[in-house]
Amino acid sequence: MKAREMRRKGESVTEIAKKLGVSSSTTSLWCRDIKLSQKQIKELERHSRDPNYGMRLANALAQQKVRKDKTYKLHQEGKVEVGKLSKRELFIAGVALYWGEGFKKDSQAGLASMDAGIIHFFIRWLKVCFGYKNEDLIFRLTLNISHKPRVGEVQEYWSKLLGIPTAYFQKPFFQVTTWKKVYENPGNYHGVLRIKVRKSTDFLRKIDGFLDGLRTNAR
Repeated sequence: MKAREMRRKGESVTEIAKKLGVSSSTTSLWCRDIKLSQKQIKELERHSRDPNYGMRLANALAQQKVRKDKTYKLHQEGKVEVGKLSKRELFIAGVALYWGEGFKKDSQAGLASMDAGIIHFFIRWLKVCFGYKNEDLIFRLTLNISHKPRVGEVQEYWSKLLGIPTAYFQKPFFQVTTWKKVYENPGNYHGVLRIKVRKSTDFLRKIDGFLDGLRTNAR
């Protein structure tokens, strides 16, 4: 199936055989019923007259692998450098997150995001650093109106992801803006999750002090 897919894209039998590690005769047999367009045929003919084509392709693939390996290596190094956060480090990281994403002009502490990692981190910050529990939190989903038929599915997605019963979710809010763009995978859209801490006016005042502490260190 891979060979046939590559052939339909206009690749030569020889190149397909090399990439898949099979013989040219086998590749030719697999793809014998696939007809190439005149444009694809002319492109293959041009490559056949270019003595450096195969070399350039091999070099490009080699460079691609080098970049991929380097990206993975740097990613792993960065992950190791962060390591496991102490409670103090978690506290500071959470304050920095709140500085960028948290609610400041409100009567309750909270945060809204469509990023599951941010949501997870915020909840852990509240629980580990301040002793809050699930029942102390309010969850509310914001969805575009065009996804209203999916509201149950999306709430279930967040419920399973966070381990929070759907009973903790308030009535969802719908944005009435009509999207002009048609997304290829609309099922991957899970809206924005808003989390607030119940009876948190005093906590919000203290958070303001946390943020001022970071501002002091910024100078």
